[in-house]
Amino acid sequence: MRSILAAIALLLGGVTAAVAQESYSGDAAVTYHWVHTNAGPGQCGCFGLNGGGVSGSWKIRGRWSLVTEISSEYTPSAPTTANSLTLTSYLVGARYQLPQPWLRGARSPRPFAQVLLGAGHSGGGEAGIGDSSYAFATRMGGGVDLPVSSRFAVRIIQIDYYLTQFANADNGRQNNLLVGAGIVFHWTRAK
Repeated sequence: MRSILAAIALLLGGVTAAVAQESYSGDAAVTYHWVHTNAGPGQCGCFGLNGGGVSGSWKIRGRWSLVTEISSEYTPSAPTTANSLTLTSYLVGARYQLPQPWLRGARSPRPFAQVLLGAGHSGGGEAGIGDSSYAFATRMGGGVDLPVSSRFAVRIIQIDYYLTQFANADNGRQNNLLVGAGIVFHWTRAK
């Protein structure tokens, strides 16, 4: 886990140094998450987790941005076993701001697609043999931000396929769905 965090820190430091010579911009977001998940193998045993995340992005070139996110979702009682589960992820990746030829203007919706990779941590009785362990996690999806001013936007929807690979008695893979919404703060620094 330390090596993953060190790699993320080096990547962010390198990007920051690369863009320090010119103006740059990005955003910071606080989002609510609902995750549809299944912990046990076999039958679905599906249930929902509630939580949230904080993320930051730095525009690196054109429509591309580097993104980091830390999120955590929790349920006090999964319906399959009545045990608790906390799922925390530490992710980094790329975001692409999709073109919007159908709407133009400062207050038009801003759709994006992203891919994030990193580590996940499971905890609680529902995690079973994967309890208190770290495993590979990835999210692929996108969302839509709706600007309300020059600095703030509302993330009206975010939908991601959320793969985790915690140990279980079947295949060591959980196919999750994340749905979110939140508040976004845009920042710009000119040289």
